Amino acid sequence: DTLIKLFVPLQPIMVVFEGDGEIDPSSWSVISEMQQRAVEECSRLLLVISSRNVLTIPSAVSHLQREAEYAKLTPLDKYETEIYLEVLLGVHDKGIGVDQKLLDAVHDRANGCPSFIEYIVSWALGKKMIEYDEGKNVMSFNLPVTQSEDVAAAIPKELSSIVLASFNDLPAILWDVLKIASCIGFSFDENAYEALDENLDFMPRVKTLAATHDVFERIDGHRYKWKHQAVYEAVKSLLIGNQRAQIHSMIVDVFEHYHKNGHFSNMVKCDLHRLFAWHCTLAGKWDAAYNQYMEAGKRAEETYNFPEAAKMYEEAISSQKKIDPLPLLRSRLLPTVKLGNCLRELARYNDAEEVLKTCLEEAERAMKKSDADEQMYVHSLTALAALNQAQSKYNEAKELYEKALPIARNLQESRTSLWLAVHIAGYAETLRKSGDLPTAETLHWEALHIRSCSANEGACTSLELAISYTQLGCTLFGQKKYEEAYKQHRLALKTRFEYLDFSHGHVSESLNYCAEALCSLGRAADGIPLAIHAVNIRKVVFGTSHPAYAHALSILASCYHAVGRSCDARDYFEECLSICEAVFQKNHANIIPNLMNYGKVLCSTGDYEKAKSVFQRAIVIHKKNFTEGQRASELETCQSQVQELTEKIESNTKALQCASVCERNMPIPPVDIKKKGTPIIVITDIGRDVDDEYALVLLASLARMHLLDPIAVVATLSPQRERAYLARGVLDILGFPNIPIGIGSCGGAKGKAGLDVYSAEYSRSCSCIYECGVELMARALSASPDKSVQVFCIGSLTDAATLMKDHEELFVKKVKEVSVMGGLNEIEEGKFVVPDTAYNNNCDAPSAAYVYQKCQELCIPTITLSRYAAYGCPIPTAVLDNLKKTEHMVVNNIVNVRTASINELWKKVNMPTSDTRREKLPPRCNRLWFCQTFLGRDDVETDGASPIMSHVEKLNMYDPLALLCCVPAYREAHFRMETVTVNGVPQSVVGLSQDQTGIVDPEVLCAELFSLFRLAFLRSLQNICKRRVAMQRTSMDF
Repeated sequence: DTLIKLFVPLQPIMVVFEGDGEIDPSSWSVISEMQQRAVEECSRLLLVISSRNVLTIPSAVSHLQREAEYAKLTPLDKYETEIYLEVLLGVHDKGIGVDQKLLDAVHDRANGCPSFIEYIVSWALGKKMIEYDEGKNVMSFNLPVTQSEDVAAAIPKELSSIVLASFNDLPAILWDVLKIASCIGFSFDENAYEALDENLDFMPRVKTLAATHDVFERIDGHRYKWKHQAVYEAVKSLLIGNQRAQIHSMIVDVFEHYHKNGHFSNMVKCDLHRLFAWHCTLAGKWDAAYNQYMEAGKRAEETYNFPEAAKMYEEAISSQKKIDPLPLLRSRLLPTVKLGNCLRELARYNDAEEVLKTCLEEAERAMKKSDADEQMYVHSLTALAALNQAQSKYNEAKELYEKALPIARNLQESRTSLWLAVHIAGYAETLRKSGDLPTAETLHWEALHIRSCSANEGACTSLELAISYTQLGCTLFGQKKYEEAYKQHRLALKTRFEYLDFSHGHVSESLNYCAEALCSLGRAADGIPLAIHAVNIRKVVFGTSHPAYAHALSILASCYHAVGRSCDARDYFEECLSICEAVFQKNHANIIPNLMNYGKVLCSTGDYEKAKSVFQRAIVIHKKNFTEGQRASELETCQSQVQELTEKIESNTKALQCASVCERNMPIPPVDIKKKGTPIIVITDIGRDVDDEYALVLLASLARMHLLDPIAVVATLSPQRERAYLARGVLDILGFPNIPIGIGSCGGAKGKAGLDVYSAEYSRSCSCIYECGVELMARALSASPDKSVQVFCIGSLTDAATLMKDHEELFVKKVKEVSVMGGLNEIEEGKFVVPDTAYNNNCDAPSAAYVYQKCQELCIPTITLSRYAAYGCPIPTAVLDNLKKTEHMVVNNIVNVRTASINELWKKVNMPTSDTRREKLPPRCNRLWFCQTFLGRDDVETDGASPIMSHVEKLNMYDPLALLCCVPAYREAHFRMETVTVNGVPQSVVGLSQDQTGIVDPEVLCAELFSLFRLAFLRSLQNICKRRVAMQRTSMDF
């Protein structure tokens, strides 16, 4: 989304994805999504995918094969060489040709390589050997008299002598570096070859050659490439086959030594093993190559990179064939089984079946001979069984498991055999999916017991237990034992969170199932944050065209449906089903639950006709996949729904007229001050800086503590719709999907340069957002008791002013206080308070003046927190960074945006006050102000264009402090207010000046804020990371 927004104003634009090998699944998904969205949003965008190798396009984005133009770059033919020569010689458009002898000689020597043609022309021009033949009107060779007429003989046969002429004086050690680099490849990662630094100083010398001879260039982070392909090819040509093998053998030896000592900390493990295997292959060390390719495949599987894993197992099979003598049966078949499993995960079922059937046939032949390997035979049976299960061929899968499991039990009598547990659980999963849930539960308990014993004996980690927790949880869920299911899934989630990165696919699986269980327990609002995180993780790990991503969408959709946001649920189910239809074979059983849930959503939106057709399709698919009695409850539910919908359609013609009509606006939550706290309306310009988002995080905590009850949130300041989407996403991911959101006014920015809204993965369009924020606020006031509502303004006061003008009587009757993050001019007892030039006031100064004037006239109390209060309680960045341990998406996004916004603010304060790029920044906000506010000193040795965040040790929080002032207990404990009485009503301000900040104890207040932020993030993720996040005391001076 962010990329498209960036590209739109820049078009026409070409984006190049360039690499030496395979492109990862998430990048393929980005390419696919950009290609689809560009049609309507960025039509002059050209996507180019470039690789030196033939690329494997994942089946999930197979449409690219049909819709993209494929161009294979081949050597120039003679005609193309002639045109290129004319261009290089500057005669292409002048009617001057190229002499045939010159053309033949250059084409023969260059072999169609444009870089070599350039080098030949450059060399010949340097020696003044090409001239214009006026008589023939061509460019030709001007050979010295001493030379023969053979033009080709005049060009050195070894072009390397031309290309490498400038390197003749290089020391031998630098030549060695060039030769090693040519064996490594056209581009390479410096972290991957840090092992060569120990004896050869490889990377430092690569950098030297880059600086002194322009040989290499840095292309991305730690990656380097040869700057000129011709130089790369020329150096390669100097090496004969045996020399290359020796260099690769040397690299393998260094890698082995380095690996044994536990180095390569900067390398991704699967990349390391793949690289290691490649060098082994080129060194002719086939045993080592096989082992490394197998390890690379295993690592790729662990990260769900199945295209990469499949490729690694194919390479392992290829390496294995060159081992002499051939390895034993198990070593021969193991990579084949693993390849088949990867093909199954990629939904390449036909390919997987061919591979696994061949494997099983070989294992069966071996069983009849003396070299029988029963364990490998079981592997072959269960791999094919898992493939049948994936294709909904449950009877075939059961037959294979029932053949394999007795053999497995005889082979592994130990009650701690993980190998046996895997096969028992595999059979149980087949039974679960075919509908035999009681038997599946029994087997899963057995598998869990085996894994538990193994873990107690130290034979495995708790991650093995998480597999059983998950499978058992799914089985219990299928039996509607939702509490027990949630307990198992939560155990799996906590275990995986402890051992794995939060972004791991297994963590997303547990988040997904916990969300599903919570939804079924009537806690869908608690499930939504987990589901959103699962969707985001799977989007990155699997891409947006994978069934795993579709499954996450379906659970998020179910949660939205359960909280009454059926239109949002419908959109997610439709996206989910479109993925499933593209990836699964026609009438796959996995589509049935999604169809059933989609049908329920359509019923709730009033689209009965479509809902009926969806349930009918589910019935058809069910009958194609299951025998009588299998998963009977599903079929009965679908048939019952069809019957009910038929009756509704026939008896109620109005239903047809209301088809596809969805309740657009969310209802105002019931107000209960005793149970839920003070009702509050929030007007925010969220998305301008992170302060407003922090305020919503704090609001979530105060709502969970039943101190404040958010009854409406209105996004103001252009572009207000995008701000509303961000507010909706923030509240959803914090577990408050039922707080109504409204779209406010432009906030005084009408007709002026648009203000940016920072991006967030959780920002989401939503059909239930109120189009008119003032209408939403009026409804919220009407639903509240008299003199109960707090109106909280942390943006432009335009919407508050409009609300007061349009609904003055209602406002006076319902509002008990107006709170503003802004500032006041000097206050004086008995005189009206007047807003100053603070940013929020300055956005729409007339509206700000109106709000304060009317509040005082209508006897409504106000409390204003000024910037001085924020200056009095600076928050150490280290304290806020500690929140990242929660792994919450909001924290990660806030930290990233905060860094970008602080760097951007630094640029603005260094601009002249007349510069329009400063936007609404007051003149007082200059370089000196920034340094004193954020750095604690008057200046810093950094120019205005350079990043400043690394120098920042403290940040000011404005809006969260203002929100705390809305709660009497916090107001009394942490703030000193200055109050004047106007018309018998208090008008208060916190922070009169730099010296009178109004903060009681900055350190205590800082700790309070941290604990409240922490509560919001932990509670929204069901406290899974509670042990990771503790309050950090800081010794900073406040």
